Amino acid sequence: MSRNSYKNLCLGVLTGFAAFNAEAGDNASLLKKLVEKGVISEGEATAIAEEANSEFNNSMPSWVNSLTLKGDLRLRYDHTYDSASNGASAEDRWRYRFRFGGTAEMNNGVKTGFRLASGGTSDLGSTNTTIDGGFRRDDFYLDQAWAQMDLGEVTVIGGKNPNFEKTGWKLSKALFDGDITPEGFEAHYSTEAGAVNVGFHGGVYFLTGEDDSSKSIENLFLGQITATTTLSDTSKLDLGLGAYTVDDSGLDETTARVGNSSSGVGYSPVFLDAALSLKTGPGVKIYGTYVNNQESSATKDTGYITGIKFGSAKKAGQWEAKYEFRSLEADAVWDELTDSDFGAFGAATANSFGSGTNVEGTVLQGKYMVYDNVQAALTWMHTESEDGTDDESNNRIQADLIFKF
Repeated sequence: MSRNSYKNLCLGVLTGFAAFNAEAGDNASLLKKLVEKGVISEGEATAIAEEANSEFNNSMPSWVNSLTLKGDLRLRYDHTYDSASNGASAEDRWRYRFRFGGTAEMNNGVKTGFRLASGGTSDLGSTNTTIDGGFRRDDFYLDQAWAQMDLGEVTVIGGKNPNFEKTGWKLSKALFDGDITPEGFEAHYSTEAGAVNVGFHGGVYFLTGEDDSSKSIENLFLGQITATTTLSDTSKLDLGLGAYTVDDSGLDETTARVGNSSSGVGYSPVFLDAALSLKTGPGVKIYGTYVNNQESSATKDTGYITGIKFGSAKKAGQWEAKYEFRSLEADAVWDELTDSDFGAFGAATANSFGSGTNVEGTVLQGKYMVYDNVQAALTWMHTESEDGTDDESNNRIQADLIFKF
């Protein structure tokens, strides 16, 4: 066989091989062997690799190159403990969360995305599935389905959107659970004012999106102004001033969480967020949130969160640790949006554990990246009812192992 025949054979093999494995490192190993045996030269190996990759890319539909897929699996041990005097001294659960989705980059600044997730439909802030049912198959739900358009300096997103923290808002997870995927439309605009980056964010979300003889469309309106400025080479300040209001008739749409008064209180809280980031040592972030419900005439209308975080667990070998204190009076915010893990006995009634509002306590959390795509986390929450409905303190421990792909 001639040298050119060998070259053509190598090209055909590599093109076929790339169809099953597009990792350049695998092709390089095969070419290296051929160079070592003197079948082809190093220059020819380079040319073959480039030609094979080009033919592979040209043979694929355009949507393949625009689509990015990713997912994660979290395995969790969840333990809640309270004094035996409450008649519910301990609860242990093994749980998992699985999410898988993708985004497609389209032309003209358009992007679309989707995500499927485990969990149920009763709690809008949780995609956990408790392991039970004797090996029966579990449900899988549509968690996101959205489109994004970049219109100059304005970004518009609509559909079943990603969580607030992913789209430009600067909102505390204590007030807006990290698993919530709101349904509606939002817009984000940012501009530079001297050394300050200023952002304007607005959203209208539908609790019910149908208007007929039996019901009306019910909305939640959310707005925030954010500012970010670099104070020095090693420090940054983030500020946010926001508010939301929810149609009172829509407050009974879900009942997963508790704490709010049942006396017809409306919810239009205003919240101020601040965070100071320091690039010293492993990195330090000091942050806080203050919130007050403008529709409540009672005294249970205020909440605050303050905390400090060290490090940042992003790559293998990195770690982070966080201490946080939270206090949310019963009517400070709408209880359905708050962190679904932060609960206490007495949040609703004595001897009953619930998450939502009327809760205060501490969060201590540590994370460590075992590999770039494997994280271990341990969280301890020490809580009690904010108004003393139940005078027992509670301890909740969550041990997580998270795999990202």
